[in-house]
Amino acid sequence: MEELSIVNEHLVTARDFFEKYTAGFLNHPDREIADLMALRREHSLKVSKLSGQIATNLMLEEEDILLAEFIGLLHDLGRFDQFQKYQTFDDDKSANHAELTVALLSEQPFFTALGEEKQALISRAILNHNKDGISLKDDKLVVAYSQILRDADKLDIWDYCVNNLKRDGSFKHSAISLNLPASGLVNDNVIRSIKNHKQAKRKDMQSVADFKLMLMSMVFDLNFRVSFHLLSEKQLIKRLYESMSKNDLVIDAYRELRLYIENKFVV
Repeated sequence: MEELSIVNEHLVTARDFFEKYTAGFLNHPDREIADLMALRREHSLKVSKLSGQIATNLMLEEEDILLAEFIGLLHDLGRFDQFQKYQTFDDDKSANHAELTVALLSEQPFFTALGEEKQALISRAILNHNKDGISLKDDKLVVAYSQILRDADKLDIWDYCVNNLKRDGSFKHSAISLNLPASGLVNDNVIRSIKNHKQAKRKDMQSVADFKLMLMSMVFDLNFRVSFHLLSEKQLIKRLYESMSKNDLVIDAYRELRLYIENKFVV
């Protein structure tokens, strides 16, 4: 019980830091930027909750569930400074936001008080969350928390993007779709990735349509059955697909994605 009390105490301290740190970005004079910061803040809160849900479903111990929530809450703190400095959420055009997050955390007393082992575990999970993939040969705990975070992050990214779609299929903020052009043919490499059951690469995105297909292709990197359940419950992939202009390539890609998701429910 002592370990549970310590983890819970650190989570309370982390939440206090999170609230104070993010509050400083919510009063930006540009209303659109202030709204984006509010959305990023909400994303972290939701990822924390989803991480707890996934960890609970996996029947982890209570202190491990709290640690998963802790990692989820803090995983994207670097996003705030990233956008303020570079006016973009695109890591390729600015800086790796996971590295920015870990650098920020390493300066905080509540984080250094965790001890080297916990700091390393949290840092490595955060650094893993935005990679194309992670090595399953890594430390088992690092892999477990990385997978929980990656699934929770994807689930809220889908939800966030779907809920910020306008009726015409565009996003409320162009920064969501990385300021990609609204028009343009679907990139063959994006389609090829989906056919090969791989997540599409950011470098292959040339339009909003590519961005949506890239989002949909993230299903190939989901790790847990509960994650597929949460995804299907809100029909997030279907709603993204319905926002797109249809052609044979898009229809075939969606069919491939839908079959993959359905197969994940087969025992």
